Formats: sequence, structure tokens, C-alpha cells
Amino acid sequence: MKKRSLLLLALLLAFATLLAGCNVVTTPATENKDSGANANSSVDNSQNKTDQNIKVVMMPKAIGNSYFAAAHEGAKTAAADIKIDLTYNGPTTLNASQQVSMINGYVSQGYNVLAVSAADPTSLVPALQTAKQKGIKVVTWDSDVEPSARDFFVNQATSEGIGTTLVKLVAEKFNAPVDVAILSSTPSDPNQIDWINSMKKAIEEKYQNVNIVTTQYDNGQPDQALKVAGDLIKAYPNVKAIIAPESIALPGAAEAVEKAGKKGEIYVTGLANPAVMKKYVHNDTVEHFVLWDVTDLGKLTMHVSRAAADGTISENGTFKVEGLGEFEVKDGVVLLGLPKVFDKSNIDQFDY
Repeated sequence: MKKRSLLLLALLLAFATLLAGCNVVTTPATENKDSGANANSSVDNSQNKTDQNIKVVMMPKAIGNSYFAAAHEGAKTAAADIKIDLTYNGPTTLNASQQVSMINGYVSQGYNVLAVSAADPTSLVPALQTAKQKGIKVVTWDSDVEPSARDFFVNQATSEGIGTTLVKLVAEKFNAPVDVAILSSTPSDPNQIDWINSMKKAIEEKYQNVNIVTTQYDNGQPDQALKVAGDLIKAYPNVKAIIAPESIALPGAAEAVEKAGKKGEIYVTGLANPAVMKKYVHNDTVEHFVLWDVTDLGKLTMHVSRAAADGTISENGTFKVEGLGEFEVKDGVVLLGLPKVFDKSNIDQFDY
């Protein structure tokens, strides 16, 4: 009886040991499976990062400008579709040093992408290079910096296309020698520099009846645009055309021509939002002006920002965006397309 009890006790101890052994094996196996599932999920996410939200700062040259506001509207639409937490902020005036200060602030706040319209091509370079060194993608849009300071530039149109189109409008309007004034934003604005140089090149090569007699600046301020345009009309009575390649300058020049009683005498053209220019087109102060689809510029900037963060865009090739189309990419520059000429026939089709 005693032996039977000892045998039973031994069997119970062996069974308990076996159960304990099973528990020891089972628990790590379950944890490894969970870990494996997480690892696989991580791999999937790295291959399809659009499942994760990213933080993007969209910085215009200046807030409170209808052109940049239209780009922001397009950007908001795209950001909601591709999981971007979008912050839109910039200086209240054209001020490169303020942009630098703001960029430095955002670098330390965990943003994935800085999307910047540069007020100056060189002043922002050190701050943007620091951002890149910290692993932040830098996308410029509307206005570029030195290529070393950014990953991609979303270019609304080529400088040659814009400059040539503006000069062509003036040259074909007069078909004779004509004195022209340029009303720009600032002497250091990279877009303005490129576009004005392209105008001069087009004049030299093809449209030699156009003679630029002065270039004036409004510093991106509507009241200054009106005043400077009014002053140049008085100072240069032989000027028969004003080219204003900037969204503040063009309506300012048009208003100044009206106030001077020169409607129909001075031809005004340039770049600006259709919504701002409708009244001047419909009352015949402005016959033609040039722009691109600014809302699409904002949308494309967000898609390029998303792709830059995900590593799904190349420096050369094509970039396809559903609903927007296919875009050429060359040396990191993504081209939106050719500039569009607006007049009475089409201006009411556009609300931005």
C-alpha cells in the first residue's frame, strides 16, 4: 500500500512537471508570434508608408496673400486624402529672415517635411540644410533655393515660359517699338529675378520692339504697389505698357492706371489670381494676364511632400498623381506645366 502511494505520488509529480514544461514552452512561442506579427506589420508599413500620418509645414513667402491662400486651399484638399497633418504658416510680409527663424523653430518640432516658398534663394540655405541633416525632407514650391538645400522643387512653370509669354503679349499688342516698365516685388525675390531675366532674354532674341525703361518694386505690399505704379506713370510718360509679374503688383498697377485716367492708353499685364483680376478684365483695364492653376500647385506640393517622405519619387523621371496627371521630374524639379493666358473668354471659369 505504501509502495502504491509512493508510485502514485511520483506519477503526479511527473505530470505536474510536464504541465509546467508545457507552460514554459507555450508562453515564449506566443510572444514570438506577436513579435513576428509586429515585425511583419512594420515591414508592410515601410513599404506602404501612406498608412502613417506625416507632419508637413507649408510656408508661403507671406500669409494674407490671395495667391498663397489659393495654394493653401489646394494643399488642404490633398493633405486630407493622403494622411498629412498640415500646418500652414509664414511671415506677414516678404521677409527672408523671418522665414529662417520659423524654419529653425519647426525643425525642432518633429515635422517630416518642410514645404517652403522661398523669399530669397540663399538666405534660407543654412537653415534648410540643417533640416536635411536632421532627416527632414525639404520641398520648395513656387520659389526655389539653391538645390543643395532642398530635395525637390515644385515649379509652377519654367522661367522661360513665363518671361517669354509676358513679353510676347506686349510685343504683339503694339507691333512697334514700345517703352515698358516692370513692377516687381523685391530685388532679391528668386522668381522675380528669373522671370525678369527671361523677359530680357526674350526681348534680346525675338521681341526687340520691347524696351524696358525701369524696374520698380512694391515689397509685396498692396498700398506700395498702387503708389509705386502711380509714381512711375507720372515719371515715365512715354511708358505704354506695365508688366507686373507678381500677384500684388498686377492689381496695383491696374488700379493705378485707372486712377491716372490711362485706361486704354497703358497696356497692363503680369501674373495674379483670376478672382482678383476679374473686375479689371471686365472693365477693359487689363486685356490679358498670365498664371497657372494655383490650387493644383498646392495639391502637387503635398503629393511631392508625401512621396519625398515615403521615398517614392525619383530625382529624374515622371511622377504620377491620380486626378492631377503625370509630371516631368528633372534633377529634382517637378514641373506643374505651362502658364495659362487669361482674358474675358475664360476668366469667369476660375474662382481662386
